[in-house]
Amino acid sequence: MNPKALFTFTVLTLLLSLLLGCRNTNVRVTKGDKQVGAAPRGTLYATSAVTIVHVDKFERIVTLSNGQELNEFTFLEAQDSGGNKTAMLKTRANRKNGLRTADILEGTPKINDQATVLGAETSAKLRETYRDPTEG
Repeated sequence: MNPKALFTFTVLTLLLSLLLGCRNTNVRVTKGDKQVGAAPRGTLYATSAVTIVHVDKFERIVTLSNGQELNEFTFLEAQDSGGNKTAMLKTRANRKNGLRTADILEGTPKINDQATVLGAETSAKLRETYRDPTEG
């Protein structure tokens, strides 16, 4: 096989493996509060709701979109699209890149779950259970 044909074969093989590796039909990335008509899978909707966009089960943290306005150490409740509670979360300090992360305190949140801030009374009770490392 000549060098030009070998190079072409190698490049095509790499491109094919990259394209096949990027295909994932198990993830549905959506933003928004409601389904709009018969929108196709993966449609993006504009929203201001705090949404879980990444879940790290090993580190027990989630990444939130639209969570920059939340204060650090704010307690949140995550709910799926059916309104069922999926997790209790506690925000971390804001990162330099603008993403808000939160610790998973209870439950198993999923991507696209909506997170809402809990009331002052509930947060006070949770603050007693889940203390910050800096608190004495």
